[in-house]
Amino acid sequence: MASELISVSATAQSTASAEAVFAALASGATWPQWSAIKKFSLESPGSDGAEGVGAIRLWNSGLMATREQVVELQAPSKFAYTLLSSKLVMVRDYRADVTVTPTDTGCTVVWSTVFRPKLPGTGWFWKLALSKLGASLAKGVAEYAAKA
Repeated sequence: MASELISVSATAQSTASAEAVFAALASGATWPQWSAIKKFSLESPGSDGAEGVGAIRLWNSGLMATREQVVELQAPSKFAYTLLSSKLVMVRDYRADVTVTPTDTGCTVVWSTVFRPKLPGTGWFWKLALSKLGASLAKGVAEYAAKA
């Protein structure tokens, strides 16, 4: 029996333009500057020869190492990726969609994630943990882009 698909979402406001926020999302090298990620590397480039669709990005934050694949880029409004593997995050079918919408004073960042827990009974934990992570990432990129 497949576990339930869980979704979480977080929103942050930025005084930066949608283009500035999108640029930070699309460049893995900036993530250590605005998130808990300590190290970024590009395992394989995307269809554009860089970090475009299909790119596999590696993240390390000390205890947690993940492999993610960029699955959608629509500058400057949408960035999406899937989790390919993780040594700590025990979920599957993970996908994050980040939408960036211009406003009169900058933009709104919405970080939406869907996933299934790997272990029965752990959905509540991963919902809480990934909700907090999404909020931290949305706020981090919004603030970083406003200062850049």
